[in-house]
Amino acid sequence: MAEPHESRVYSDFAHLYDHVFGRVFVDHEYEVIQSLALRPGQRVLEVGVGTGISLGAYPPYVKVVAVDSSAEMLEQAQGKIKENDWRHIELAQGNALSLDFPDDSFDVVCAFHVISVVPDSRRAMAEMRRVCKVGGRIVIINHFRNENPILGTLTAVINPVTKHLGWTTLLRLRDVLQDNSVRVERRERASRFSFHTIVILRKEG
Repeated sequence: MAEPHESRVYSDFAHLYDHVFGRVFVDHEYEVIQSLALRPGQRVLEVGVGTGISLGAYPPYVKVVAVDSSAEMLEQAQGKIKENDWRHIELAQGNALSLDFPDDSFDVVCAFHVISVVPDSRRAMAEMRRVCKVGGRIVIINHFRNENPILGTLTAVINPVTKHLGWTTLLRLRDVLQDNSVRVERRERASRFSFHTIVILRKEG
């Protein structure tokens, strides 16, 4: 069976992604981006931008670089950029496990619904920490395995199905937060009825 990141869902159905997942994700992503109170001139990296459903939330006075491994997804995102004339946003094809940017390049690094898709979440986190400036923030929205043994087991049962579709249900939040070079500033469920968790980390020196 294919690893999550190898699933063809992200390429074959890129043109349907917004219709299937857009309303599930977009409100949470907009709320989180707006809560960051980004300042003029700041540089933001979004890892795994997909079709670009979050791009409209970034203010025009920041510089946004958005990467994704899927050319088909980036094509959809580029269409949004052209349609809205977003000149502050730049797209690039890239790998979350090997980001093509120097250390300490960005004030904010965002990863929405990405950490459970990549084959090595710790390496992806290490890369995001590397390119984030000291004092900068790493922003994650994702589903994590429930720490309740019963609920955790139930979600693990469906992992073979979700893995085929492109993501794992086995990733635990504590696996992402093991590095002591980041401090948790915000950690909460995206909404009362959501399975997703919002985590905002501050990179310390």
